[in-house]
Amino acid sequence: HTQCKYSWNLAKMNKFMSVIVLCGLAGLVKGACETQAANLASAKDDKNYRANCVDILSKQVKMEFEASLQYLLMAAQFSQDTYYLPGVAGIFWTSADEERNHGKTFIEYLRMRGYNGNEFFAEEPLKPILGKNKWESVSEALRDALKMEKAVTSSMKDMIDICSQGGEDDPHAADWLTGTWLEEQLNGQRHLAGLINSLENF
Repeated sequence: HTQCKYSWNLAKMNKFMSVIVLCGLAGLVKGACETQAANLASAKDDKNYRANCVDILSKQVKMEFEASLQYLLMAAQFSQDTYYLPGVAGIFWTSADEERNHGKTFIEYLRMRGYNGNEFFAEEPLKPILGKNKWESVSEALRDALKMEKAVTSSMKDMIDICSQGGEDDPHAADWLTGTWLEEQLNGQRHLAGLINSLENF
């Protein structure tokens, strides 16, 4: 009797959950159809939202993805049978994933701030940031990696300067860039410089 009662309750619960899922899907469809409504809510806060700051943040997305492409090509070369340096390739595979995730994080931040633009790659196709696909040595590749990271750090500094301009400042963006990104960039540069020096002094 207890087992039958349990089975009946389970069946009832499954039916109830099915109704909830269907209602949820109906809500999604309805929401998709109403995206052109005249009175949409926005996360944008006009007192804190600065178009010049948000615009330069949106341009950083492309730089992160192009750095990711460059690291992918480095990893691809050093994983070839003619090189077979899985440890070196692993460094670059990891860096490629990190740069891609940085790009995604910038997009998520921009959405949180209320930015609705979607033309992150509109001006021209994505390409490896250094335009290279071959390296004569591991040292050359690591030096290129350090060059890329310094370029990204420089871009971060430019963004912080723009987002900190008096009267047009965006304190949240400036703090996010300084607190989240600068330390990571500087640590990354130190790590790469150490790898280069260790390799060349070996």
